[in-house]
Parts: sequence; structure tokens; C-alpha cells
Amino acid sequence: MIGAIVYSLPPSCTRVIVDGLTYERCGSTWYKPRYYGSSVEYVVVEPPY
Repeated sequence: MIGAIVYSLPPSCTRVIVDGLTYERCGSTWYKPRYYGSSVEYVVVEPPY
């Protein structure tokens, strides 16, 4: 679901850089990392392409 937040990703995810932005692709689901100090969360986003 777009906008959902998770705090860890499965090890099978692949890091993808599109137009200088970093995404994590886990199967058909794409995540955009958000950083808060030393913590990171991942937000489900629409595929960038």
C-alpha cells in the first residue's frame, strides 16, 4: 500500500538509483528510505519508472 512505512527490509531487496534518488526494490514493491538521525524507515512508493 502506497505510503505504508516499514522499519526493515527483507535481504532479497535490490538498491536502485533513479535520477540520483535511491530506492529499494523488493519484488514488485518499491521503497524510498527516509532518514532520521541514525534511524531509517522505508516508505512504499510508486515505481519510479
